[in-house]
Order: sequence, then structure tokens, then C-alpha cells
Amino acid sequence: MKPKNLIPLLSLAVIWGTYYVASNKAVESMSVFNVGIIIRLLTMLFLTVIMLGKGEMHTLLHTRGVRFRLFLIGLMGFLLDYTAFVGLQMSASAGIGTALLKTDILFVNLISVILYRQHFSRREWLYTFVMLFGVLMVMGLGLSSLSQIDPSCLFFTLSALFVSINAFLIKSVQRSPVNPVSNRVIAYYNNFITMLFFLATAAAMHTFDQFARIGSSRPLALALLIAGLGQTLVYIVYYYNLSHFPVWLVKIFLLFMPVVSSVISFVLFDEQLGGKQIAGMLVVLVGALGILIEQRKKEEGELANQM
Repeated sequence: MKPKNLIPLLSLAVIWGTYYVASNKAVESMSVFNVGIIIRLLTMLFLTVIMLGKGEMHTLLHTRGVRFRLFLIGLMGFLLDYTAFVGLQMSASAGIGTALLKTDILFVNLISVILYRQHFSRREWLYTFVMLFGVLMVMGLGLSSLSQIDPSCLFFTLSALFVSINAFLIKSVQRSPVNPVSNRVIAYYNNFITMLFFLATAAAMHTFDQFARIGSSRPLALALLIAGLGQTLVYIVYYYNLSHFPVWLVKIFLLFMPVVSSVISFVLFDEQLGGKQIAGMLVVLVGALGILIEQRKKEEGELANQM
């Protein structure tokens, strides 16, 4: 893999890690459903400005042949957030839930092997589990903690599954032989449909009165603004990566997200990093390096076979 290809992959982890910190700060002051509405409203405004600037708004009407999948992408976007939220409500430990959400990389690998006949070497599987173990260490968890299974684990696992399914749905629309729409069109529909589901849920739960808190809390407003910008960049960079790299490789690099979140929380909010977390970061880096080495070997082997 060329060094320049690492930039969008690593950037995504930084962007998503920042988004994660900002959105979690917002959720501390307001319902997650209201936060979801504001973030996606801001994202829709940012995407509209970008598409107007590029003269692409008319392309939103050219979705024949992929409309149902665009709806499914938006539905999955809502479900992955909703199931994670239900899990947090039920769980005695949010840390265990967050760790389980990173099992999406395992779902991606399984889907790749079963549906797409993607071959993974033993070393690639080994490095995948090494990185996952590093994530658990960064979050301060041990294998003994995971033995305390409660019903919330089902919702966290479902959220990870929805994340994985959504990645393949997005890629199928990007490569549709009927109508391969642009990444920005996919992002726009994903964001809009997800926002509609959040609106319906907030209306059902009668949480609209919480919007008044935004005007009286500058930290909340700033967190929402950063999260909205972060969500916009996630759409742009994530979809770019999905259109240029295998889904499993994109997910591998997203395992850096907890590392980024830990560093940001330490720098901005003085949340201390323990020795176990620092060791976990090193384990994640070792696992990523192993994956890259194996990927490079495959690319060199394919080139040699073509000569």
C-alpha cells in the first residue's frame, strides 16, 4: 500500500474520534435523540452548501434503481445509533458496550468471507484480533470484564452488525451497475432519512422541549457544532475510503478511533491515561502494522502474477 493511501484511512479515525468525543459531550446535556436531530440538521446544511457550490443538487433526483437501498442505508444509520443507545440505557458498564461496538470489524470480515469469498490468511485474522484486544486495553477492559454478560450486550452487538451491513450497502450503491450515484448523494440521503427517524422518535418520546438548552449552554452548542462538522467529514472521508479500499481494511483503521478519543479526552478534558491504555495503543499500532505488511505482500504477489 502506498503511503499516500494511508492519509484518508488515518484521517477518518481522527475525524470520527473527534466526532465521538463531541457527540458524547452533547449527550451529557441533552437526549441522544435531540442530539441526533441537531447533528444531522447541521450536516444537511453543510452538505447542501457543498453540493450547491459544486452544482450537484440536481443529482439528488437521479436515484432511479437505488432508491430502496438508499432508504435502507438511512434506516441502518438510525438503527445502529438507536440500538447502541438502548444498550447504554440497560448496561451497567458503558465501557463494555463501547468495546462490543468495535466488534463490527469481525462482522465485516465474516461477511467478506461468506458473501464475497474474500480470503484472509491466518496472520490477517491474528492481527485483526490483536488490534481488537488493543482496543479493549485502551478502554481499560480485560477479558474477565467481558464475562459479565447482560442483556444490553445484545443491543451493542446488533449495533455493530448494523454498522457492518451499512458499509456493504453503501459500497453496493457506489458500484451499482444500474445507477452508481455519487458519494455526496448517498451521504445526503443517509443523513436525511436518519434525521427523519430521529425526529419521529423524539416526537414519540416528547423530548423536543430540551432544544431550549442549546441557547443557554455555550459548551453544548459548541459540542453540537463540532459534532455536526465531524459528521459531515465522516460522510465525505468514509465514503471515499469505502469506494477506494476493501470494507475490512477501512474497518481495521477505524479501530484507531478509541485511541484518538482517549488522546483528545486527555488533552482537552484532563482525563488521565493509564499505563494499560498506553500499552493498548501500542498493541493497536502493532496489529495495524501487521495488517499493512500482509496487504503489501498480497499486492506484490498479484503484481508478480500479472507479469
